[in-house]
Amino acid sequence: MSRPNTRNKSKRPRADECDSPSSVFKKIHSTGAITKGDIKQLYMVWKPVCHGCHGNTKDSPNCFCGLVPAANGVRKSGLWQRTNEIVRALGPNPSTDLRDSTETPAGLTNLGATCYANSILQCLYMNTSFRSGIFSLEPDIFKMHPVLDQLARLFAQLHSSKMAFIDSAPFIKTLELDNGVQQDSHEFLTLFLSLLEGSLSHSKVPGARTIVQHLFRGSVSHVTRCSSCGRDSEASSKMEDFYELELNIKGLNNLEQSLKDYLSTEALDGENQYFCESCQKRVDATRCIKLRSLPPVVNFQLKRYVFLPKTTTKKKISSSFSFPGQLDMGKRLSNPSSSYMYDLAAILIHKGSAANSGHYVAHIKDESTGHWWEFDDEHVSKLGLHPFGEKPGKSSNKADQKPQGSSTADSVTNGDSSSCHDAAMASTMEEMFSSTDAYMLMYKRISKDENGAENNNIVEINNNSLPHHFVDEIDVLNTSYVKECEEYESKKNSQLAFITERRQEVKSVLTEAPASPDDDSYFWISTDWLRQWADNVIPPSSIDNNPIQCEHGKVPASKVTSMKRISAGAWHKLFSKYGGGPTLSSDDFCMECLKDGAKNSVSADVYRDRKASLKNIAEAALAGSSPDGLSYFVSRPWLMQWLRRKNVDIPSDADSGPTAALTCTHGNLLPEHASGAKRVSVPEDLWLFLYETSRMKTDDIVTFPSDSQPCGICSQQLSVVASVEDNLRAVKLKQRQSHEKLISGKSFALHPGQKYYIVPSSWLSEWKAYITATGKNVSSLPEPQCLEATMNSLICEKHSRLLQRPLDLVCKRGAITQKASNTDGLTMISESDWILFSEEWNVPHGKGICAEIVFKKCSQDSLKSSEAMPILVGDQDQSLNDVSSDLGAREPYVRTDPEVCEECIGEKESCALVEKLNYQNEDIQVYLVRGKEAPKSIREASAAVPVPDRRTSKRSRRATSGNSISLKVSGSTTVYQLKLMIWESLGIVKENQKLHKGSVEIEGDFATLADKGIFPGDVLWVKDSEIYENRDIADEISEQKVDVQTEEGFRGTLLTSSEHAVD
Repeated sequence: MSRPNTRNKSKRPRADECDSPSSVFKKIHSTGAITKGDIKQLYMVWKPVCHGCHGNTKDSPNCFCGLVPAANGVRKSGLWQRTNEIVRALGPNPSTDLRDSTETPAGLTNLGATCYANSILQCLYMNTSFRSGIFSLEPDIFKMHPVLDQLARLFAQLHSSKMAFIDSAPFIKTLELDNGVQQDSHEFLTLFLSLLEGSLSHSKVPGARTIVQHLFRGSVSHVTRCSSCGRDSEASSKMEDFYELELNIKGLNNLEQSLKDYLSTEALDGENQYFCESCQKRVDATRCIKLRSLPPVVNFQLKRYVFLPKTTTKKKISSSFSFPGQLDMGKRLSNPSSSYMYDLAAILIHKGSAANSGHYVAHIKDESTGHWWEFDDEHVSKLGLHPFGEKPGKSSNKADQKPQGSSTADSVTNGDSSSCHDAAMASTMEEMFSSTDAYMLMYKRISKDENGAENNNIVEINNNSLPHHFVDEIDVLNTSYVKECEEYESKKNSQLAFITERRQEVKSVLTEAPASPDDDSYFWISTDWLRQWADNVIPPSSIDNNPIQCEHGKVPASKVTSMKRISAGAWHKLFSKYGGGPTLSSDDFCMECLKDGAKNSVSADVYRDRKASLKNIAEAALAGSSPDGLSYFVSRPWLMQWLRRKNVDIPSDADSGPTAALTCTHGNLLPEHASGAKRVSVPEDLWLFLYETSRMKTDDIVTFPSDSQPCGICSQQLSVVASVEDNLRAVKLKQRQSHEKLISGKSFALHPGQKYYIVPSSWLSEWKAYITATGKNVSSLPEPQCLEATMNSLICEKHSRLLQRPLDLVCKRGAITQKASNTDGLTMISESDWILFSEEWNVPHGKGICAEIVFKKCSQDSLKSSEAMPILVGDQDQSLNDVSSDLGAREPYVRTDPEVCEECIGEKESCALVEKLNYQNEDIQVYLVRGKEAPKSIREASAAVPVPDRRTSKRSRRATSGNSISLKVSGSTTVYQLKLMIWESLGIVKENQKLHKGSVEIEGDFATLADKGIFPGDVLWVKDSEIYENRDIADEISEQKVDVQTEEGFRGTLLTSSEHAVD
């Protein structure tokens, strides 16, 4: 059974199955008639309606594919983009900040670095006794004390606001805190409680006036006991208040050990003996702290920061520390009691490795439900019945290993809160918790009722308990916020409904839009307008068909790729809704444009045929064939461009006209030897074709028959120029012949005792370039600078000595030569060369600077001329024979007359060095070397001094001995700052960095790169000594940044102001 033939399935008509537009235009031009079939061909009406194209094609007015994406498809913008992107364009959704219920705690905004205050405020708010005390204050107190007013207002919003987080800016501003500076949360709590204590003392409400003292104040005494008489000192009976107990944790593993250390007995002996009033002498004694009374809430401050005297900075202790869910403090009282059982209520956590940076969060237990919550500024997450989000066993559980906080959807339901609390109490009875970041622990006392049952004295607070003016304020804010949420939701719904309606409209019209090739009732519409209408969320206001309309008000065939052919039904739907126009129906094809198109098409065919027939003639003319009969000049380059040109619509040099390059400024024929005036003779028939088909106006084309004479003025000017150039060539040739050795650029041997002259290397380089320029470039380069002025500039006015040094000498294989340079230093030339220079460049012979080769007495001698040993003329022959042996024992150098001015040169070089080292934001390369020493390629690259105009090897940049980095530095960058950059990029702590330039180690942290002679582009290399332990660079950076701030603390804020105590 043969396979079915599917080769011709859905196959479109081939070009030969229908007449091409060119053939149709030819037929129209020949017959003068336009048939219905011609219109179908020229307007592509015959093309079938297509389905499933990858994109919309311009070649078919019946193709509507790609105007909308495929099913379930989307676009990056417009009507068909993703729904979530459309919603996002409406702006932030206020409902995302809506609190599920008031039983879900609200967060506080972080204004930059105010997490330390946010965490403390949440701890205070979640203490229902403290909260109710603040709410019970009389209105007059709020008016007198702005801090109390803002605190109560903040607590009221945390309690009853419908927002998931509250703006803390008014409270922070009232305290005059700098929201960009990180502070210590313990110090903030201490100062804030002191401020509240003073402000609350003016209240007449008994419970509120002493709420701080009642909840947080306990007492201790420092007891000193004589070991001889057993009596306590008088000071031992004094009570001292405390609001928190500061516990050591260094070397201690848990709260039990820290409390034992806090209450431990200290022996006073030796030099620390105590003077006993009873014994009237210095005696051995003991000293300890006695807990006299405990408050309902005990705050344990864990001393995680230790002071490092060597660096005068603080370092954080990140060791794990354990603490119990319940704590018996009664046995630690000076008079033990069984009614002092405390429950873990809050944990203040400091995240980060640096002592003066990082982030504070609080884990707090809800007193009414027993559930734990994590307060991380705006984000509040439910942790469940355990402070770190999962049930810990006896083993250590670090705070940073807890699960991520859940959303506020996990809020507590309105169930039996007492059962939840009992479950939480049971779960934490004997459990231990552990954290590497716990900074403060808050324990709340569990009292017992008459039946001996535990009671947390939970104070129920509802809106009726809030101050009335706060209730009204919050109701207004909540109403406004709810209205904003509703308005956004309404706006979103209407926008999505509009989008859905628009999409349905577009799909409906485009489904009806295709008209079959046989349908004679159709309309034309602009593709650009249709695309905007189908793709934009907001459609165009009206139909615009002006771009597809010709000057006769009809539809030209030339616009068929810019328009679509739509059915009458689709057109009426669009027109009835959007209006506009003009309306262009199936009868609105333009007869005039079709006839013009036919004429132009035939003309183009004629042009191509005619050009093809004349191509051989043009090629023959370019080949040098002389035409018979009358001929004309055209530009040779122009004719070559004309032959190569395939598309006359693309701009080309041939657009300028066939004789434009041959016409001089006087309107005549340029001489052939003029620049760009190469010409060729072409026959008359080719010239007429070029003339008639030129894109230039015929009046602007100058005709030059082959017997035309060149412009006399231009010929004379070119002759003068040619004469000058000939003379210049002769002068240059003579100089090249006279200075043959000097032109070659090769080093020549220098002999002691002979007289030489010196000239600047830069002038010599300019002179070589000038006299070696020949041919067309003979006059292109300017003459070198005036030699006499150049020689005068070498002498300093102050000392009449040389301002530059001769280039160094090279002794190799018994011969003395001089190093070469094109820019720097002075080059030695022979006496004969100087005499010729004097004649050629009009320089007095006496302006020359003499030089000779002399030897030092020994290699250790200085370069002073008085100590040099010149070679006399009479001894010259002998000296030349002994040069080789002398080179081994003595060092030659160049002695000049006048001498080199070392003073002026040194001053100039110092200024240049200072300027060079005063760079900003330039690159240097640093290689990390692993092994004993750096590879030779890196050492040489880092030690090399760049020499101008000398090619340098790039191999060092490809070194693979370790990692390499490019750093942006300045001359004022210190070595310490550079090491910090290397630390951050390569991970090597600065103490372990052995930084080198070449073989020299770079030391001195406070020296600048300019001090160390490090220039832009230098290559340095570093080794890791691995002596010191790795640590986080944040520790170093933060300590450097906050050294001054640490001393400032809360200075300048209301917390340290003495005014808060004044009525």
